[in-house]
Amino acid sequence: MIIAITAIYCALVYAAFRIIKIPVVTSTIAAAAGIGVFLIGGVLIGWQGAAPVSQQLTLVRYVVALNPDLKALIEKVHVEVGQRVKKGDLLFELDTGQFQGPVDSYTADLEAAKKQVDQLLAAVNSAEATLNRTKAQRDAVKAKRDAQARLKELRSAAARELRLIELESDLDAAEASVAEAIALKAQAEAALAAGRAHVASVQGSLDKAAADLSRTRFTAPADGVLVNWQARAGTISAVFRASAVGTFVVSGTTRALVIFPQNLIRNVKVGDAAEVAFLTRPGKLATGKVIRVARYTGEGQLEAQGKIPVVANVGSKGFFSAVVKLDDDALAEGLGLGEGGAAVIYTQPEGPFHIISRIYLRMISLSFFLPF
Repeated sequence: MIIAITAIYCALVYAAFRIIKIPVVTSTIAAAAGIGVFLIGGVLIGWQGAAPVSQQLTLVRYVVALNPDLKALIEKVHVEVGQRVKKGDLLFELDTGQFQGPVDSYTADLEAAKKQVDQLLAAVNSAEATLNRTKAQRDAVKAKRDAQARLKELRSAAARELRLIELESDLDAAEASVAEAIALKAQAEAALAAGRAHVASVQGSLDKAAADLSRTRFTAPADGVLVNWQARAGTISAVFRASAVGTFVVSGTTRALVIFPQNLIRNVKVGDAAEVAFLTRPGKLATGKVIRVARYTGEGQLEAQGKIPVVANVGSKGFFSAVVKLDDDALAEGLGLGEGGAAVIYTQPEGPFHIISRIYLRMISLSFFLPF
């Protein structure tokens, strides 16, 4: 495009010298060259600032490594490389032998623990009834004693005193029975609490064992396609594998990552319109919008280490990126991961420089027909 703009200006200068008959002297040639430099430079600055174009584009998607967190024999594989799956589709199954046993054992333990809790609860209720009965008996004896103490019509004081002594003895025995009932109830309640704690402990162990058993069925984490699928029946899945059993590309996450020099991305904002040309679709363009402007680069990250960084080794190549979401979801899903191409972002407000970028991007798209 720079060549085209320069050629147009040169043609205009040539026409001015030949048609308008401007004298061809050193001063006029120098003036034409100086005007051309400033004019073309101004156009380029305004053009790339208003509608920057980049031929460094990569189509990206979220990629997930598939790796079971259980060590077991892979029993059955349900999918193949390149197969598209839906979220929750079964990918492969592990041998459940070593995981089903604990589930069955803890299930039986839990049932036994629950029955024991029922028995302990019955014991607490019985102790409560015994305590209430002994309290009632104590209260009855106490009432008799109090009544005897108020009685004034007995034939002799000796008989009255003897009766009071008998009732005091009965009251002491009743109080001892109440204290014993309280202790038995407390003991029963402590046993019940321990039983319930044991039920909770067994339930936790059962939940963990059941979770391990459920993870023997490995399902798709999202809609997507399987690539580099290494899972095979009869092989061992391990927690600390050197590599995953497969790679899963998540559908619906297609984005175009466009790289720009930092000075050209200065005016780009989220929501700006974009056009994209892909190498696999020469002559065709796709539209989209900027959803993120990444004004950062790993070159600016200094890692903590025992040595002071050498300043001369710190630097940046001067690039930032913009992430573009395509408007056509069906087209986005049909494109290949890692596709290259070119893109233009139209900043606000819209102006004549946008036209230059539209023409330029279409020229780039047509050039994709060429075999080089």
